[in-house]
Amino acid sequence: MSTARTGDHAPDHPGTTSPAGLLSFEEASARALAFLDQQLPMAMWAITRCDGEDQVFTEVRTRDYDVLPHPRVSWEGSLCRRMAGGAARVAARTSEVPEYAECVPVEKWPVRAYVGAPIRLADGPVLGTVCGYHPTELEQSALERVQPAVELVADMLAQTLLAQTLREQALIREAELRRLATRDHLTGLSTRAVFHERLTHALELHDATRRPLSVLLIDVDDFKTVNDTYGHAAGDALLVAVTTSWTAHLTPGNTLARLGGDEFALLVESGYDAAEVTQRMKPVLSQRLDIAGTTRTVTISVGLAHLPAEAPTPSAAGLLAHADAAMYAAKGSGGARLVRYDLRLPSP
Repeated sequence: MSTARTGDHAPDHPGTTSPAGLLSFEEASARALAFLDQQLPMAMWAITRCDGEDQVFTEVRTRDYDVLPHPRVSWEGSLCRRMAGGAARVAARTSEVPEYAECVPVEKWPVRAYVGAPIRLADGPVLGTVCGYHPTELEQSALERVQPAVELVADMLAQTLLAQTLREQALIREAELRRLATRDHLTGLSTRAVFHERLTHALELHDATRRPLSVLLIDVDDFKTVNDTYGHAAGDALLVAVTTSWTAHLTPGNTLARLGGDEFALLVESGYDAAEVTQRMKPVLSQRLDIAGTTRTVTISVGLAHLPAEAPTPSAAGLLAHADAAMYAAKGSGGARLVRYDLRLPSP
């Protein structure tokens, strides 16, 4: 006796369950076949899944059929499709059932007795099948006795598959919620919350290892004019275009975030000094960009607060206040420039 999954040998007794403590579809399938084999030891018991135009043998327990023709066969040409479509679920002599007599599997490999049930929820589509195959004819009564168990297993697997699908959908929704919480919906940049978390961590590292860092606050010049003149769609396109251009200049150790509206923040943890950071920002202070089919000059005002290795570690709020003061100084000077924080600058 052997149990196989998609044609490979596997242990008769499946091991652990899923992390949630619930059986996965695969685990439930293996246990179901072991149960059915105890009820009636046919030459082969199988669980199949429908996959487009194919029928996939996902779990197999076999005696006399050494190797399946292929773990993936045509659904259209299968006994199971005919069974799920209304043909007899119990066939002690497949040669005497018109729907089965000329079926491809019966012709290619000996299936003289067959029992099956569709895996489906209520009146929904067929998701797969539970089926038993035998190379010789069997007593009708023997198959009829096992048929209720086959139906029960099919119903159980349908519910297991539904539960597994719901769990997977929940995980996908959870991942999407996490993504939305950490990524700005328009630009795909980090959110304010992520920026503050990383800034706090960077300051902790500075305190422990004296690694320098820089914080830059960025504001798009005359953004309100674009919104008022061309509409919010054009404004959104502008924000996407400028942030796309900025990311091309980022290196590992940078975190670029959208704080809200046309306000952005950049955390540089790559060890550059203030002069290097300033030099790297120069190409994006004024750019010609294609915005909604029109080429425009877009300028930004940037405030830089650099924390060198030897400086005392400030609070996140204090460092941001310095960068904010420098950014307002840049805007007050006409924009399209970067101003580094100076102690003589007034705090906002």
